[in-house]
Amino acid sequence: MQTQAQRYKLDELCGINRNSCLVETSGGYAIFQTDKVPYDGNRVVLSAFGRLQFAVVMGGVLITEDGESIESDVIDDVNVLGVVTFFINGATAFTDDNPVM
Repeated sequence: MQTQAQRYKLDELCGINRNSCLVETSGGYAIFQTDKVPYDGNRVVLSAFGRLQFAVVMGGVLITEDGESIESDVIDDVNVLGVVTFFINGATAFTDDNPVM
C-alpha cells in the first residue's frame, strides 16, 4: 500500500497573512511581518544607507550581520521594515562542494 505525500502551502506553514512580505537573500528568501513589534533578540529587516540589511535587536541597538552596531544618532536614518519570521534557503544551500565517491 502506497501513501500519498502530504502537500503543504507556504501560507499554512509560515503563517503568511496580509502583513507578510518576502525579500530575496543571497541564499534564498526571508519572510517578515510588518505588523510585529521587534523585541530584544528578534531579527529584523531594515532599510539603511541605501540598501536592505538584516540585524538583531539588542537593547535599543541594532547589530547587523557583519557585526556593526547601529545606535544613537545614526538609528534615525534607519527604517525597520519588519520582524523576520522565516528564512527559506534555496536548494543550492544543501550542495556539497566535497562529494565522497
